[in-house]
Amino acid sequence: MSKERILARLLAFHDLPTLPQVIVRVIETLRDERSSAKDLSDLLEKDHAISARVLRLANSAFFGLAQRVGTIRRAVIVLGFDAVRQLALASSVFNTFAKRRQFAFNPEDFWMHSLGAAVAAQTLSAKRCRVESPEACFTAGLLHDIGKYILALVLKDEYVALVNEARDSQSALRDLELEQLGLNHAEVGEWIVAKWQFPPLFKDVLGNLHRVSRYAGPYRTEAAVVCLANSLSIQAGFGLVGDGAESQVEQACLDIVGLKGQAIDEVRQEVESYRDEASQFLSLLDVQ
Repeated sequence: MSKERILARLLAFHDLPTLPQVIVRVIETLRDERSSAKDLSDLLEKDHAISARVLRLANSAFFGLAQRVGTIRRAVIVLGFDAVRQLALASSVFNTFAKRRQFAFNPEDFWMHSLGAAVAAQTLSAKRCRVESPEACFTAGLLHDIGKYILALVLKDEYVALVNEARDSQSALRDLELEQLGLNHAEVGEWIVAKWQFPPLFKDVLGNLHRVSRYAGPYRTEAAVVCLANSLSIQAGFGLVGDGAESQVEQACLDIVGLKGQAIDEVRQEVESYRDEASQFLSLLDVQ
């Protein structure tokens, strides 16, 4: 099957997930440097369902706040503008996709792995290497496998067979995708975030997830961070999401972010320590 035929099927798919209009406007704030905390609060407070989800997550054990926050404005003060914005995006992506059934992956395993990668990406970018926005790396980590979910929705049994083959042959799913479909899930992820009009960082990071060593663009460090986060999520026990091959930390990514083996082991242990809180966070999103 050719890449062109897969893209044609994606475009023709009538149930392709779209984000709520309020989240489209939240994405616009990512591109607008003039956006303020008040703009975000005003925007989210107009949608009671999204506001309720954000507050539920903000008050979860995942964040460990000393006191509960009861309003979006208070959440912005306590957690920060970027953190609340990324929470709104994360909760809406979860909610949007949870409504659409696919049979290639266990939903809990899929989203647990995605959340593990988000935690790992934020941990790496906030504490170990310099990037402009650790919160953006959190969202990119959360979305890094979204192309798999879309392929599972669109290709149905064909993709289930591909995932089973990867598991049985202990192969990397991305290699089988490229061989049999003409493109891999990273390219589909790049396509969907472009369609959703996310800022260029997300398109570049997702599209180059499995070719970081060859990517020389402006978000090379962020791409390396998310690539490492994917491996760390698997190694920390957050789920496999269809990959039959063991996940190895790529040396090229370590070189780009300037980390040695011992440091990455420390990050893995830190990510692993979040597993119970992440599971509770996931249960609040009801994605099973």
